[in-house]
Amino acid sequence: MAAVSDVLDGWIAKRFNGCSRVGAILDPAADKIFAASVFFALWAAGTVPSWFLALVLVRDAILVVGSFILRQRVDGFRVEPLVIGKLCTFLQLLFAGFMLGQMAGIAEVGWIVGPLMLVAAAVTLVSAVAYVGMGVRIGTAAPGGSA
Repeated sequence: MAAVSDVLDGWIAKRFNGCSRVGAILDPAADKIFAASVFFALWAAGTVPSWFLALVLVRDAILVVGSFILRQRVDGFRVEPLVIGKLCTFLQLLFAGFMLGQMAGIAEVGWIVGPLMLVAAAVTLVSAVAYVGMGVRIGTAAPGGSA
């Protein structure tokens, strides 16, 4: 439900031009806190391996720190999500949803959980690399930039 409400919120903001500077910062921050909380809880319950939790947390830390650095160095920098980033978030939340459904006994989805976790991990890694690459390009293209 949180993922669906986030998509709806983003659509409404874009559709009715309700984007704000504060919202542009708080919305991705809330998404990262939400994902980190869900995966930390799944890890604490023993259903998600430590390496997966670390991958999610490190990717998000890279995005937060990178955005902060670019905001300091590049005038008018705005965070623009990449398609791979949106796919990453979707796959992470889909995986979390399947895990929670399995734990709650709602559905027997054990057959897909392992492969879905590996796909989510691979896309998370590719997404981190893509954002680092984009950050370096933006940082070096900016006047006086040497990221």
